[in-house]
Amino acid sequence: MPRRWARRHRSERAERLSSLAVLREPAFRRFMLSQVFNNLCLWTHRTAHVWLTVVVTGSDPFGVGLVTALQFLPMMLSASGGGLGDRWSKRRVLLASQVVAVAGCLVLATVSLTGTVTLPLLCLLAVVLGSTAAIDAPVRLAFPREIVEQQVLKSAIGLNGIVFQSARVVGPAVAGLLIVHGGESVGFLVAAGCGIVALVFLATISPRRTGTPEEGAVVPWRTTLRAVRRDPELLSPLVGAVLVGACLSNLQVALPLILDRIPSAGAGGFGLLIATIGLGGACGALTASAVRGGQGPRSLNLFLVVFALATLVVAAMPGVASMGLVLFVCGLVMQLYNTNALTGLQEASPLGQHGRVMGLYVVAYFVWAGLGTPFFGLAAGAVGPRPMLAVSALVCAVAGGLLLAFWSPARARAAAPVGRRRLTSRTS
Repeated sequence: MPRRWARRHRSERAERLSSLAVLREPAFRRFMLSQVFNNLCLWTHRTAHVWLTVVVTGSDPFGVGLVTALQFLPMMLSASGGGLGDRWSKRRVLLASQVVAVAGCLVLATVSLTGTVTLPLLCLLAVVLGSTAAIDAPVRLAFPREIVEQQVLKSAIGLNGIVFQSARVVGPAVAGLLIVHGGESVGFLVAAGCGIVALVFLATISPRRTGTPEEGAVVPWRTTLRAVRRDPELLSPLVGAVLVGACLSNLQVALPLILDRIPSAGAGGFGLLIATIGLGGACGALTASAVRGGQGPRSLNLFLVVFALATLVVAAMPGVASMGLVLFVCGLVMQLYNTNALTGLQEASPLGQHGRVMGLYVVAYFVWAGLGTPFFGLAAGAVGPRPMLAVSALVCAVAGGLLLAFWSPARARAAAPVGRRRLTSRTS
């Protein structure tokens, strides 16, 4: 028995070490370096954009909510963006979106330096950069499948999540320091520089295969939607993503307004708390990539409930330090959900439709950020940001609890496609 345990331990350790073999792929290493600078560009820009809105509007809750909404409202078009990645070269789509993102950061830096920034201009640039992200996000999520082998796909997604969340730590923290010492314009310039470096690394990547079933084939959208509706392994993560995104969008509106009312918090405190969420997310991505196999819908729903309850606790925290501790847990559980949900979706996606499924996930994740944040801002102005955050988190926790209570593995196996059912019966 001890020898059997020792062999099992060596086998599991070898599998964990082999999961890092994806880093031996030159294309994946370049993609990771591109991701590092792309995400630094993204988070530095977003932090500076939100705080510039706070300054221009005089901490008006509706103005902050409006600009946040316009950043994410175009994400409702992400399903179409994923469709572009299924029909055209994903690498070329990413290169084009990166160029537009750099140009947007340079425009924001210019208007901030010249003092010509206005709320309508901030709204317009939020729409432009949000539209770029709507095309970029699903294609970027589906791209690792074209440069790594299937057996290390989860490791690639997990490492990608670590890079994303690590940039979420560094980007907002750096942006907060730059805003305090140099102004918002310096933050935008640094974001543009990071975007240019990301563009250079991305240009050197050559995919080993494409995700389309055959040259010139176009899969109808109704085929993808029918597959999602009939397969619980696709439908459940998408429904849960709606609730996770609702909690996250409320945090994005409530945090700057809460910190604006805390003495000596300011932009530095805002950047620090966003970075704390990213630190927790990096730990969550590392944990998810180290665990062998994927997590089923029941585990995903449990992560969802814990994330909503942690968001509820954030609303009751009195200071920046205590708020940061809870936000670390929020980031950890949120990334556990995201990494496992993305892995499951990519494994279950039909051939040639990975970009579309990733696009549907992005739409589900950002639907509240795009459509609900102005109303969250109005609610925060009427009852205060803390009560608004607490009520929304409680609603999401209850909805997640209902998903967890009514999820039936037997019902899911019965509803799964025939091929998936046979695979499950063989492996169970």
